[in-house]
Amino acid sequence: MPAPAATSSVSAFAASYANALDPALLAGLVKDIGIPPRPDLLERLHAELSSERPRLDALVQVATSDVAVSAALVKIANAPWLGLPQPIGTVRIAFERLGACRCLAILSALVLRRVLPCQGPSLERFWDVAQRRSIAIAWLARQHGQVEPDLAHSFGLFCDIGIPVLLQRFEQPSYRVTLAEANLGHRPFTEVEQGRHGTHHALVGASMAGSWGLSEEIVQAVALHHDYRCLGSSVVPQRVQVLVALALLAERIIQRHHGLNRHAEWQRGGMAALLALELTPHQAEAWADEVQAQLELCF
Repeated sequence: MPAPAATSSVSAFAASYANALDPALLAGLVKDIGIPPRPDLLERLHAELSSERPRLDALVQVATSDVAVSAALVKIANAPWLGLPQPIGTVRIAFERLGACRCLAILSALVLRRVLPCQGPSLERFWDVAQRRSIAIAWLARQHGQVEPDLAHSFGLFCDIGIPVLLQRFEQPSYRVTLAEANLGHRPFTEVEQGRHGTHHALVGASMAGSWGLSEEIVQAVALHHDYRCLGSSVVPQRVQVLVALALLAERIIQRHHGLNRHAEWQRGGMAALLALELTPHQAEAWADEVQAQLELCF
């Protein structure tokens, strides 16, 4: 029989989980924080993919309506980490070989940076880490086998998207100061944000993911990716737990890739993440070496 303290902790998490994903709360954040709406290009791609029979010609036509974005898609489609045997020369070939969902994920990443063009060293690092994370999570998902790599890739892109949104929203008190304090790792990241701004980037990111039409699994994983009580919880879907665990493992790998041995978030949730993924520390190390090799090819 669970101890009263453990039961109370489980109940407290279940309540906070329900509150965090309350549709009214997420919709309110979209309005109050000023989350940018989904751009027209993505709107039209989503509409076509949601039709009973998506048409390749229509998808290609929408993607090529923005010359800069479509050219970037072709460039990324030829990246070594995708492992395609022959080079891709056109948007149509990209859609044929990579599939519409993966192309949509890549296009979303390209458009995200245009929609949130914050400048400065902290934001340059943000976009770099977001790109590395999406690649790392997609690779890890492919090895783990419980969630689709394309789903994991999209989650990796949106995982921390609340950060540039909050950078644009809060000058007083400065969110840049909040970010610097949170990165010290002395307190949980979202606790620092909540104390200074009354919200945090995980909730803001979930609001944006929802308003941009991403899947419910991604919305939940973005909302929970700093709350490691979700790992092993009976109220959180298993696939959402896997996404959160993969994100934490990917973040740990990226930190090591940059030569940073201390990772406060891994110390808080690393063991729970390994349990959720059913990985031994030795297996995780082996995967980390392979992911680092993939990142070396890309950057």
